[in-house]
Amino acid sequence: MESAKPPIWIRVLPRLKQDKFYMELHRRQKAVEMHDHAFLELTYILEGEVEHTLDGQTSRLCRGDYLIVDYGSRHAYSAVGAEGYDNLDCLFLPELLDPVLKGTESLRALLEHYLLHFNVQALHQNPAHMVFHDDTGRILELLERIRTEAETRAAGYTEIVRCYLIEILILTVRRMDTAQIASTGQSISNYLSAYVAEHYMENLTLRELAVTLNYSLPYISKRFKEDTGISFVHYLQSYRIMQACRLLSSTKKTVAEITELVGYRDVKFFSALFKRTVGLSPAEFRRQKEK
Repeated sequence: MESAKPPIWIRVLPRLKQDKFYMELHRRQKAVEMHDHAFLELTYILEGEVEHTLDGQTSRLCRGDYLIVDYGSRHAYSAVGAEGYDNLDCLFLPELLDPVLKGTESLRALLEHYLLHFNVQALHQNPAHMVFHDDTGRILELLERIRTEAETRAAGYTEIVRCYLIEILILTVRRMDTAQIASTGQSISNYLSAYVAEHYMENLTLRELAVTLNYSLPYISKRFKEDTGISFVHYLQSYRIMQACRLLSSTKKTVAEITELVGYRDVKFFSALFKRTVGLSPAEFRRQKEK
């Protein structure tokens, strides 16, 4: 049953109002009760897994995931596993970025500010309901720099924090922009199919693409199979074999060279996959086409 006591963040409000931001590191947390708050909250998962319930929707977060909770949203955390989870919280007010934003109580309004120049209204998803993944570690690096500035409080620390936070928001906006590409004018499956056509020679995984598009792996996998009738792995393999057939028929490149050109590193694996798919080995296929 939900507790009636005030939110635990009520204790940080005086500091938040004074500095316009507040950082706190949490270790081995088990749970945070359902609450709302009058500020923006960037939460970054450092270790462990956690179930996060936001405005009635529950998702699982793991190391490297982060999100920005909007004004008025209600959310709660619950650790997955007895060891708990570690996370870094960055609370901030919009006026930290620009004094003219004082009184703004919306993540959308903040992202559309002239410092960021992003048309959030064009998004199909609410940015405050999206989960992002810090695959490069850059977001964590910037958060740690903010944390250091908050602890040392050297001259000009507020301006430096402002710059770091703007960089975090811009990098996050890029993620949203990529997700928007997949949802404007084409379905997720069409986007993935087009991506395969351009990048089949690279080391592609659906997990990485799901992270880029800010969708869960199970969701994006299910959508692709529903739309195409086959799994993403099967589609990628079929496309690569098709390109291999083209190269075997039209070039003098060796099987080893073609293996790499279509995205594989193991010639034996490629040859076995080719024979299983086509019914002939690469060499047999080439000889047949030369007749």
